[in-house]
Formats: sequence, structure tokens, C-alpha cells
Amino acid sequence: MIYLGSREILGLHAFHFSLFTSNLSSPMSIILNKQDFKSTFVSQQSSHRPSFLPSTFRPFGIGLILTFSFLISACGLDVEDPIPPLPPVWIEKSLPEDWPERGIDAHETGGIFLEWEQNLNEDIAVYNIYRGLWQTGNDSLGDYELIMRLEPGSISIQEFIDLQAEKHNFYSYKLQSEDGAGNLSNYSDSLTYSLLPPILVDAMVPNGQLDTLANNRRLSWQNYYLIEAEDYCITLLTLSNNFLIREVVQPKNYFGGVESWDIPASVILEFDSMYKWRVDTQGRYVDEHETAASESPWVSFLYLGE
Repeated sequence: MIYLGSREILGLHAFHFSLFTSNLSSPMSIILNKQDFKSTFVSQQSSHRPSFLPSTFRPFGIGLILTFSFLISACGLDVEDPIPPLPPVWIEKSLPEDWPERGIDAHETGGIFLEWEQNLNEDIAVYNIYRGLWQTGNDSLGDYELIMRLEPGSISIQEFIDLQAEKHNFYSYKLQSEDGAGNLSNYSDSLTYSLLPPILVDAMVPNGQLDTLANNRRLSWQNYYLIEAEDYCITLLTLSNNFLIREVVQPKNYFGGVESWDIPASVILEFDSMYKWRVDTQGRYVDEHETAASESPWVSFLYLGE
């Protein structure tokens, strides 16, 4: 079967018209021309598609559209990308005695600290942060809810503190990234964490710029809620945040009494200098990482020892 284009069809129409007009003097020619005109007209009307649009036009047109889209993209014009970004990746949690702390953790402000790596290879417009509450009554995880849409900054690490998290609740978190075209990634892995009641400032000695520490180098505190905590972790810094020591210690008793810890002699403290310290409570260890914790506020002291 041979398909004709629009120009060829128009040429045939012109040819038939010229035959019709050039043979008007012959009656037989008039009859033949009329029959020829009728047969041509009938064949055109019985076709399901116009004769100038053959069946091969459809795949040809689709290919033309795709080629045109490719040319637009190659020229640098803005073409919407249908490919979703990769799912976010949580920063691996540090061990209890490591400093600085990394990954999900209790925060000194009283919330749960979340940390993940920014995907620098993709155009991420928003990180969606979801939180689910573990329902202890029926031992199941409730529905996740969107708690924050966070626009990424220029740094390579993204952070968020969930200040709405309540103590003793067990939460599960997951992330989802969204690019500029609105494409959503798959969800990240889920992380779980719980807040314990923190050590109060008034229960820490020394705990202020006017408080001094003498030769015994002893820090003390009292925990009124030692129910879920398994360990303490003491962190000591200079006032300018230079790291000195971080050590995990076990409670002397589990009845809320006074606890203490002596700064080791290996830690050099300068006379008449300011330092700051903090006490973390930790518990519910999974693979050597705590999944429940609290952090006291930072408190300072003036060292007046040797």
C-alpha cells in the first residue's frame, strides 16, 4: 500500500479538475468525468481518517514530540524532572563516651536531637520530618505525622531538635526529601528514642561562676528520677568549649541519692580558670548505643586548686 502526502493529493485533485474542464465539448467525456468525480468523492468519504493523515503519522508524530523535548533539554531550558531524589541518610549514632556526640540524641534544651547528611548531588528543596509515637498500651507504633518541613542550609549536615517530644514517650522518626519539582523520595530508615528526666541545675555542685572547685576536684549531683537510667556520663570542657574529658560511670545507688565523680589527675586544670560540665543519664542500650537519655544544662565553676 502506498500513502500519499497532502501535496500529492492536491495534485490529483487538480489533475481531475483539469480533465473535467478540458473535455467539456465531449458528452462522453462529461459522463466519464462525472463518474470519475463520483468515485473519487465516494472513496474519500468512506475513509475513517483523512487521506492526508496516513496511519504511520501517529508514531512519527510521537517521535517528533520526544525529539523536540530532547532538543529543549539539550539547549538548557527548564524541563521538569520526573525522577525522585534518593532517600535521606541518618548520621550514625556515636557511642556513649564519644565526643562530640553524633546522630540521634537527647539535647540539653530538653528535646530530641536529629542529624542527617545533606545530599549535595541533588537539588533538595525540603526535608520532611515525620514522627510516630510508640503506644505502650497495645505495644504498637501509631501513625507517623509530619512535624516539620525543613529547608536545607548551605552546610553539609542537617539538624533538627524536636522540642515537642515529651519525657518517657518512645518516639520513632523518619525522613523524606523533596526536590524543586515536587518529587518525593522514599522514606529513610526509622530511628527510635526516648527522653529521661534530666539532672536539675540546683542538684549540681558546683553550678555557677561564683562557685569554686578546690583540690579535691569533685563534682556532685543528685538524681530524683533514677528509674529508667542505667548510667551517668560526665562531660568536662573549658569555657571556650575545648574538650577535656567525657566518662561513663555507674550509679552508686539506684534510689535517687547523691552521686559524685572526681576529675582524674590526668586532666590538667589551670588555676583561676573557668570550666563547665554536664551530666547525661543513659539507658535502654541497643548494640551499645543508648536509646533513652537526658542531658542536664551546662553549669560552670572557677578552679582554685593547685
